[in-house]
Formats: sequence, C-alpha cells, structure tokens
Amino acid sequence: MTRMIDDPEILLAQAKASAQPRPLVSVVIPTYNRGHTIRACIESVLAQTLQNFEIVVVDDASGDDTCARVAAIGDPRIRYVAHPQNRGGAAARNTGVRVATGDYIAFLDSDDTWAPRKLERQIAWLGECGPEYGVAYTWFIGRDQAGHEVSRSDHTLNGSVSDSLLVSNFVGTFSSIVVRRDLFEEVGGLDEKLQSCQDWDLSIRLGRVTKICCVDEYLVYYLHNGRDRHRISANPRALVQGHRRMLEKFAAEYARLPQDLAVQALRGFLDVFASAGSFGDVWRLGCRIVGLRRDLWGLGVCARAMARAAKRNVTRQFGY
Repeated sequence: MTRMIDDPEILLAQAKASAQPRPLVSVVIPTYNRGHTIRACIESVLAQTLQNFEIVVVDDASGDDTCARVAAIGDPRIRYVAHPQNRGGAAARNTGVRVATGDYIAFLDSDDTWAPRKLERQIAWLGECGPEYGVAYTWFIGRDQAGHEVSRSDHTLNGSVSDSLLVSNFVGTFSSIVVRRDLFEEVGGLDEKLQSCQDWDLSIRLGRVTKICCVDEYLVYYLHNGRDRHRISANPRALVQGHRRMLEKFAAEYARLPQDLAVQALRGFLDVFASAGSFGDVWRLGCRIVGLRRDLWGLGVCARAMARAAKRNVTRQFGY
C-alpha cells in the first residue's frame, strides 16, 4: 500500500480504535455521495449472525448528507473517516484497512447489501479449509433499483487459481470478498493507479500468495445502476484505462498462458474495448487473437468486435 500521510482524521480514528476490544472482522465501506443507500448497506452488516466486527466507513469527500446519515445510525462499532479530497475507491479502501484493527478484512460497496449469514459462512469455511486458504468469496445476485433480480454470479474457484483469475474476474465484486489482513498487506493493498479492475487486480495478486475458496451461496446483493455516474462500471473511459493497465501489469503472465486460456482472456478484454468504442485497443487485441489462432474464427472475432466498436461510436451508448 502507498504510505499514508499522517491525516488527522485517520490518526483520530486509529486512536479511538486502540481503546476498543479487537474485532475478528473489519468491514470496510468506501462511499462517495451515496447517502441515499448507506443506511441499508450498514444495516445489512449490523444484521449479521457473526457479530464480532467493526465497521469503517471511508467517505471519499462526499458532497451530500452521507456523514449525517452514518451518524444517525448510532452504533458504537461504526467509525467514520473522511478524505478531505476525492481520491477514488482504491484509496478509500486502503485508508479503511489502515484504520481497521480486525484479523480479517471484508469489503462492502456502499450501495450493496449482505445476507445475514454472509460473514459467518465465510469465516467458518476459511476455518474448515485450513490456514493455506486466506481468501473467501461468495456468489452474488444483481438487482435493479426496484429490487428486482437482473443477474446472478455463481462462478466457483477453489485452491491455487491464479491462472483462472488471469482469464476473467471470476471472484467478482469487492462486496463478496473476505481476506486475511496480513495477506492484503503482503501484496501491497490496492493499486490506486487503476481507475477500474481494482477488485480483479487484487484477486490475481492474492492468488499468487494464498489459496482461495468459494462459499457456494448467494450472500451478496449487488446494485445494477447504470445511471449512477459514480459507478466505475458505467464509465467507459475508466474501464478502458483499467483494462489497458491490467494487460500491461500482467503482460508476462498472459504471455505464458496456454493458447486456449490466452485467447479466452484476450476475448474478455476485447469485449470491454469494443463496448467502449476503443478502436485502437480492439485492433491491437484482435491482431493478437488472430496471431494466436491463425484461422477464420479469429478473424471473425476481430471483425465482430470492430463492428461493435463502430456501433458504440455511432449510438454513443456504452454496453455489452
């Protein structure tokens, strides 16, 4: 992690924490202008069957009533830290971990919620799997603003899965992850230069130093809200920047993947670039795929991606 400047807000939060009994789990909730969702998010943590936790809310310089809404909940296990300037989700999560005191870190986005047994099931499963397992994640359900289910993520990875994670972000959202604090610190925390793919990048680096396990239950509810301009998933420029950096950062790992896995991985990047209308990226990746496959299938993949990129630029609508 980047070394933190001695911010008075963070020093105060750390001083308060030192006087409290040490929790098993620190729940880190980064937030930015989500006062309208923060209460439901925090209440889903307070309703957990495993109660040995603290909550660290890191407000990334919100301009709404987030602070007042957090204060109104009035639970002593909640600590509120505010960035004086907006620094992004990765920096907010890193700040939360610095303030946290628990042996495990659980991240939760401020517009997502948890099922009541989420923490209990993950901590229990990590115990059953053994000390070589330092990360647990769960399946999750995507919902729209009306609460209707729109998607499900049920990818299951267990064990040493670093190559699988290079192919795609099978672990998914930050809100599903519980990680041992010492391992989070060992890999250097979150990459604050990434504008997107922060959760994927962290999972890959954690997969290098520990085994990962999955709780095969839908225990996270993820909000799909394309109209929220603060969501990275709705920001094509951020998605392009993050995926470019991932390709650069893990270039050596992608180069050593078996051909079938490399093509599968590159197709995932290609989809993102095509959906964002990034012709240069589509062309470069399309040429790589054609070079790997050297057949009509590869040419077809490249041609379809170019057509999607053209459509994106004509309609000005981002989407898969």
